[in-house]
Amino acid sequence: MLVFVINQHKKPLMPCKPSKARKLLQAGKAKVVRNTPFTIKLLFGSSGYTQPVIAGMDTGSKVVGCAAIANGKVLYQSEIYLRENVSKKMEQRKMYRRTRRGRKTRYRPARFANRGNSRREGRLAPSIKSKLEAHFREKMFVESLLPVTGWKVELASFDIHKITNPEVSGIGYQEGDLKGFYNVKAYVLDRDGYTCQHCRGKSKDSRLHCHHIVFRSQKGTDTPENLITLCETCHKALHNGEFKLSGNKSKTKHATEIGILKSQIRKSGWSFAETFGYETKYRREQVLKLLKTHYFDAVAICCRDDQNVEVEDSVLQKRNVSKGDYQQRTGKRSEKKIPTGKLFGLRKFDLVKTSKGIGFVKGKRSSGFFAISDLFGNKISDSVNVKKKCRRLSARSTTLVQMVQMTHSSPTCHFRQAGTVEEGVSC
Repeated sequence: MLVFVINQHKKPLMPCKPSKARKLLQAGKAKVVRNTPFTIKLLFGSSGYTQPVIAGMDTGSKVVGCAAIANGKVLYQSEIYLRENVSKKMEQRKMYRRTRRGRKTRYRPARFANRGNSRREGRLAPSIKSKLEAHFREKMFVESLLPVTGWKVELASFDIHKITNPEVSGIGYQEGDLKGFYNVKAYVLDRDGYTCQHCRGKSKDSRLHCHHIVFRSQKGTDTPENLITLCETCHKALHNGEFKLSGNKSKTKHATEIGILKSQIRKSGWSFAETFGYETKYRREQVLKLLKTHYFDAVAICCRDDQNVEVEDSVLQKRNVSKGDYQQRTGKRSEKKIPTGKLFGLRKFDLVKTSKGIGFVKGKRSSGFFAISDLFGNKISDSVNVKKKCRRLSARSTTLVQMVQMTHSSPTCHFRQAGTVEEGVSC
C-alpha cells in the first residue's frame, strides 16, 4: 500500500511508502488527514516535485471504475456504486407533501405549474443528475490525492435498436414498426385494432387511452412494448386498483442513461482524451491479462497499447447514499418515532468498530443495540451493544468507503484504518 501525501497548501504530491510516512509522523513533520485511503499532510515546506500521473475513468450508469498510474505502477483504483433509489425517494417526497397539503392547507390555491426548475431548458432528471455528479466527484477526489497531468475517459455507445431487437440488420434500421405512423400512440392504437385490450369493447366506451403497463415511476418506458390500449372506463378502474396488468421492465434504461451521461460529460468542459470499449478490452485481455472488473477496465484505459503496469493488490469500493434520513415516523398512523439524528453519539451509516466486527450502522434502537452491515447492506450483526466497546471510525458522508484486499484474483472485504499493523503507519 502507498500513502498519499499533500503539502502545506493541500496540493497533492507523489505518494510514498508506509515506512517513510511512519518516520514523518513519528518526527512530527506530518499529520494524518484521512484514514481511507490513508493520507498525510506535510507540516513543513517541500520542493513540490511531481511526476506525470495519468488517470482513467470507466463511465457507467450503475458502477464507475477509476484508476491512476505513474512510472509503470497503479497508484489508485476504485469502484463507485451509484444510487438507484433517487426516483423512488422523489416519489416518496411527493407523496409526503401531497398528504400534508391535504391535512394542513386544503384551501390553499393550487401551484402545480409555477415550478421554474421543472420548466428550465436543459434540465436533467434528479436520478441522472445524481449519477453525473458522482462522476465529477470522483474526478475531484482523485485530483485531491494525486498530481494528475492527464485524463482518459471511456464514453460507451449502445445500439438501443439492437438491444430491443437482436435480429435487426441492414435496411431493418430504417423500416421499423413505427414507419408510416405519426407517433407511438397512433401505432399502438392501430396495433391493438382500436379496441380496449381489457374489456374488448364490452364497456361501450369509445374513448381510448394508451396506458403504460410498467409505470414510468417503476422504470417503465414509452416503447410500444410497454404500451397498451384501454378505454377510459377500464383505465380509471386500473388506476383505482380494481385489476392489474403485468409487464417487463425496460432493457434499455441504462443504455439510455449512458447516452445522456456521455453527452453531459462532453459539454462539461472537462479536458480528457476519449477512448473506446474495444481498445480497453484489448489492453485488459491481451496486454495486461486482467479479469473483467470496472477498476481493471480503468487501469487499461490509463495505459498505452503496449504498456504493462504493476497492479495494486487493493481497491477502494465506494457507495453513494443520501445526505440524510428524513422519515421521522412509521406505522399505520405514524405512532412509532424513528430516531433520525444521533443516538448514543452515532448516526446511520457511521463506520464503527465493535466487539462483533467493523461495519456501518444500519439500524438504531433506543436500547443501545444496533445493527451493523458492510458497504452493500449485508448483515454483520443485528444486535451490537454500542454502549460498550464501540468506537466511531468515521462519520457519515454521502460516499461510504471501504478498502478491499484482493487475494488470488478474488476480492475479500477488508477494512483498513490508521494506527493498525495492516496499514503500516503509526499515528
